Amino acid sequence: MSELNVRAIYGTTFECGCGRTHEIEPREVLCADGALSRLGEICDRHAAGRDAAVIADVRTRAVAGDAAAADLTAAGRRVEMFTVGDRPGGHSPICDDVTFAQLAPRIAGKSLVLSVGSGVINDLGKWLAFEAGIPFVTVATAASMNGYTSSNIAPTLKGVKSLMSGRAAAAVLAEPSIISDAPYELTAAGLGDVLAKSVSSADWLANHLLFGDYYCPRAVGLIAEIEPLYLEHPRDLRARKPAAVDALFEALLLTGAAMTMAGSSAPASGGEHLLSHALDMMASLEGVEHDLHGKQVGLGTILASEVYRRLLAEESPDWTDAPANVDQDFWGALAAQVVAQYAEKRPRLTAAREQLSRGNAWDDLRARLAPMVRPPEQLRDCLAAAGAAWRAEDIGCSPQRIRAALLRAHEIRSRFTVLDLANLAGVMPAAAGEIIEQWA
Repeated sequence: MSELNVRAIYGTTFECGCGRTHEIEPREVLCADGALSRLGEICDRHAAGRDAAVIADVRTRAVAGDAAAADLTAAGRRVEMFTVGDRPGGHSPICDDVTFAQLAPRIAGKSLVLSVGSGVINDLGKWLAFEAGIPFVTVATAASMNGYTSSNIAPTLKGVKSLMSGRAAAAVLAEPSIISDAPYELTAAGLGDVLAKSVSSADWLANHLLFGDYYCPRAVGLIAEIEPLYLEHPRDLRARKPAAVDALFEALLLTGAAMTMAGSSAPASGGEHLLSHALDMMASLEGVEHDLHGKQVGLGTILASEVYRRLLAEESPDWTDAPANVDQDFWGALAAQVVAQYAEKRPRLTAAREQLSRGNAWDDLRARLAPMVRPPEQLRDCLAAAGAAWRAEDIGCSPQRIRAALLRAHEIRSRFTVLDLANLAGVMPAAAGEIIEQWA
């Protein structure tokens, strides 16, 4: 893997055509052979104190955590290693309020948090550094998700998948051999996560056009040049060919930068992510495990793309009121939190229905959204050829379970997505069964 061309945006401040001035964190990204050997000098540029907390899980500690701690120690820092253990039954750790509460008191007095790992460990590092008010640096161990370069955190709070801001990394480091040699399931999950951009960007634009939300075309287009390297060559990714792995990892980093530019997760998280979050919450209620986030998102993106296709084919929808209530029996112990999220979204549902019922509003909206959404066949074929998850059985679910998540995913967050549009247009829930039968 060659050194990635990401420095053109990281560490820069620039005036954008969207009207904002973007100041991009992290200030530096080093994705090259020998990156870990420079950990000491890089941390010295971003944290003055000498006491460092290194956060890893049992796997990432073995891969790079102990080496990172040794490098920091050799650079003159006092290092304390925190290993986030697996949960009972050998289940991987999660980023939740319980784990955070266990770690936060132990970070007191530290001057730097260094995370060594991907999704959960990276999110915990951002969260701990933010609450402690200290710098954060991360060592990436897999091309599995887009959170390395964003400040967004997706913790589970009181059982509900949530979204909050943490401390953006001052620097991101990655050893190419570690990224390439990561379990392929993680790389395939990263592909599922990055393919979501097609749907999430359309959802973001819809919110801009309907409600006047901030929108940045440059953030949407960050990965346009490198996207074909994995989208059109998924078998190369499966074979771990450097060009494909490079492109996927760079795309994940740049998607994180897009979220930084937006000040939210909107460029990379729309209706497809809600399906994954719904599956997580269903698993929590039942006390069972869910699959990797990126694997679930990949399938969710296929389904959301089909929802978009059916929705955009409607020439004159009969716009209806949004569902008035949340299925509280379905959500059980999580019902109160879900009801609160849905209530927050209700004004937007009403405003969208009223606006889209006027004149040519729907024709104008569908004309803007249609070019952004990739066909579900293209997404499915890419994921299948890459050996990634693309159907219900690939994430350990029955089609019936996916249907249940698809029907209720719009309830769990205040964010307006294609799932809400489809409900307003009458496409959902009527088409849910056919969509699952066709694609899941």
